[in-house]
Amino acid sequence: MSKTKTVYWSPRLSQVQGENHWNMLFIEPQRLLNKFVEDTTGSKDDRIKNLKRCPSFVNLGKNTFYIENPMTNEFSVTNGQIDHKEGSMFMHYEGGDTIAYGLSYLFFCEDDLELMLTGPYFSETKYDKYAKLIPGRFNISKWFRPVNIEMLCVSKDKHFRVEEHEHLAYFNFLTDDKVVLKRFDTNETLRKLSNTCATVSGWWKDVPLIKRYDRFLKTKTNKVVMAEIKKQLVE
Repeated sequence: MSKTKTVYWSPRLSQVQGENHWNMLFIEPQRLLNKFVEDTTGSKDDRIKNLKRCPSFVNLGKNTFYIENPMTNEFSVTNGQIDHKEGSMFMHYEGGDTIAYGLSYLFFCEDDLELMLTGPYFSETKYDKYAKLIPGRFNISKWFRPVNIEMLCVSKDKHFRVEEHEHLAYFNFLTDDKVVLKRFDTNETLRKLSNTCATVSGWWKDVPLIKRYDRFLKTKTNKVVMAEIKKQLVE
């Protein structure tokens, strides 16, 4: 009997985003394997049929989730400022060649589990000629920080465009067990806990991640996070 791991997720809405509640910008992450099967239904290509039966591909695809861009956005960076051409996402110019896209997510799991964020390498995208998504990896049972969609500009003029429904990123959960996503709504306590983890380099400098994990567990912060999530589940 196959095992499952429950991963709790939520949009991470920031106070700097104003008075509106931007839940409608966060389309539910979708399983990449299901998308591939749907797109290739009816294919006569034996290589496609074999790919659907390939354990290495299936095991990766079943626990890789993609997110869609909720609306078309186009902008340039002029004199260090975001110049919007289309759309109204909350962009933040980090300086140099880095731009923070206006979407941020929270993930948590009671079981030991690592999350890897990557660009959408198996999807048809256009935005990657302007910028590349900055990847990352951490344990979502031992740390509770936002997963931010941040881009490294590759266009010399710092111009960027991404279409509505274009795949923005992949969330790959590193386990052989099947991952089941459950949605929760972030409250003020969860927002503050995630912010504490996100800003740790400012208040606990030069500490390796493994030591941060240890402190997170020893202070039962994982239990505090889970208790708050259970209050906030979206059925």
